[in-house]
Amino acid sequence: MPTKHDGPTSATSSNQTPDSASLRDSAKSRLYVLRRAVAEDLEQLNDLEREVFPTLWPPTNFAREIKKTGQAVLVSSVQSAGAQSPPGGRSVSLVERVVGGIKTLATPGITDRQIGDGVAGWAIVWFVAGEAHIASIGVAESDRRRGVGELLVLGAIEAAAANDCDELTLEVRESNDAAQALYRKYGFEIVGERKGYYVDDNEDALIMTTPDIREPDYAAKLAELAADHSKRWVEAGIRFARD
Repeated sequence: MPTKHDGPTSATSSNQTPDSASLRDSAKSRLYVLRRAVAEDLEQLNDLEREVFPTLWPPTNFAREIKKTGQAVLVSSVQSAGAQSPPGGRSVSLVERVVGGIKTLATPGITDRQIGDGVAGWAIVWFVAGEAHIASIGVAESDRRRGVGELLVLGAIEAAAANDCDELTLEVRESNDAAQALYRKYGFEIVGERKGYYVDDNEDALIMTTPDIREPDYAAKLAELAADHSKRWVEAGIRFARD
């Protein structure tokens, strides 16, 4: 299931840590909420894709992607200091979902607060015949190196498991070492390549695939990684939630 898209330009490799002091100054107490994309996000998604992938052609038709069945369009919206957790009580963490059985991400009830929030990143995940494919993923420049790319990867894995997929695949630029490091952290391995895959500069793409994400060992490792992800960023004043 090939696409034109690169890996997350925001990818933080597993051995990188946030600079807490600088992030407190720039990000304050940000809350990034992972949720399904809705029509109210379209303008921001279109603008953000042009920022992240300025040479991409044709651009993604997000309006069509959101309406399609058999896939998920996830966004990470950013809320400023003092933001509350999503409505409906305590947010259920990915760790709890993994331990208790992963459930499908529900389309959220949209509030004025959510509509007004900025979209920090997105991921499009296709589900076909027991396999999930990360077709597109990107993060705003202003929100990079804050764990947002990793949050989207976690969400993509969660959505794949919830839709009875055994594995995830993706393509990533051969030169994108940071994205490859992030993917390897989550069990992706290089299984092939696509020559001249990226039309803007004819760069090759590496094909990466996870092991069986429904195996207990992988689910346990995923829970560890999700917990570490949240803990690693809390000192920088950054929180994560799922709607």
